[in-house]
Amino acid sequence: MDDMDDDKFFAVSAEPLDHLLDQELSLKVQEAVERLSPLQRETLVLFEYEGLSLNEIASMVDTDVGAVKARLHRARERVRNALHPYLNTNREIVSLERA
Repeated sequence: MDDMDDDKFFAVSAEPLDHLLDQELSLKVQEAVERLSPLQRETLVLFEYEGLSLNEIASMVDTDVGAVKARLHRARERVRNALHPYLNTNREIVSLERA
C-alpha cells in the first residue's frame, strides 16, 4: 500500500503541462508582436485584439483599406514565421487566421 501512495506523487498530468505550454506560446506571441514595425503592430493590434474592421482602422490611421490589408498581411506573416518553431500541426493560432 505504501508503494501506491508514492506513485500518486509521480503521476504527471497533461493539464499543467498544457497550461505551461500555453503560457510559453503566449509569451512568444507577445515577443513576435513587439518585434513588428510600428505600423504593422498598430494594424495587427487594432484588428486582432481591439476587433476593429479594416475600414475603421483605415479611417483611424488616415490611410486606405488596401494599405491596412497589406500591413495586416505582412504582420501576420512575420508573426506566423516567428512562431513556426513553437507550433506543431495539431495547434493553430486561430485569431491570426480569422480574416
